[in-house]
Amino acid sequence: MELDVVVLGHVSIDHIRFPDGRKKVLPGGAAAAVATSAASAGAKVGLVTKVGTDFPREWLERLSNVLDTRGVQVLPGRTIRIEVIYHEDGSVDSPVDMGVAREMGETPIPGEYMQAKVFHIAPIPPEEQLKAVKRLEGKRVSLDFNPTYMDDYRNRRNLIREIVSRAEVLFPNEREALVITGENDVKAAAETFYDWGAELVIITRGERGVLLYDGDLREFKPLQIDEGEIVDPTGAGDAFAGGFLAAYSRGKPLKECVELGLKMAREALKKEGSWNV
Repeated sequence: MELDVVVLGHVSIDHIRFPDGRKKVLPGGAAAAVATSAASAGAKVGLVTKVGTDFPREWLERLSNVLDTRGVQVLPGRTIRIEVIYHEDGSVDSPVDMGVAREMGETPIPGEYMQAKVFHIAPIPPEEQLKAVKRLEGKRVSLDFNPTYMDDYRNRRNLIREIVSRAEVLFPNEREALVITGENDVKAAAETFYDWGAELVIITRGERGVLLYDGDLREFKPLQIDEGEIVDPTGAGDAFAGGFLAAYSRGKPLKECVELGLKMAREALKKEGSWNV
């Protein structure tokens, strides 16, 4: 079976702590969020990741019901654990215990996956992203980013520029785009990414929609949603990327790709957690 999209990156166990003392454990990880969104949008998807023996069997079954999990390694040790701590002042801390998820860029990719139409590298440490894009030289590669690595984005611009130069598609949010490029304007940031070698830059802007740049600039408004329908904003950006790639990998026009991405992002807002299963 030829896959449309292969996603490489973290699948995590998220421990959520709320200001009122409530605690919740949810499946997480940007790679799983993108992969499940793409699969729900109709793509044939493979997942490449590392989890520990503590990863719940029922969560792995949920993934295997919608996508190909031959690229999921179960290793002795702990799955990457992310603490999401919400404070009363609205700030959020997210300390991470990497567990077995180190050296993610070296994770084996099944031979059956190598003919996939598009490979998406979810947020992992920049040096690991570089390893992954080098391994996938000659393939169509998309990349995403994450605030966890913001210091690297600020201080290792040459490294980030090399990674970007090897990618076809980028999915930064507005803040990441400005920090990575050093620009003060989101449109200038898109042009800078393009100058660095990316062919298509899609900058997500939350309630202001999406900016797309491929030499020409286009802006798209988000789909309407009632405030009362919003359950959890976690993973909306990943859901957008998954929906976009589901259409993009099948050669759909960019407008259709964005529309499907926005649809998947809206659906993600209506449910708890970041997985689209």
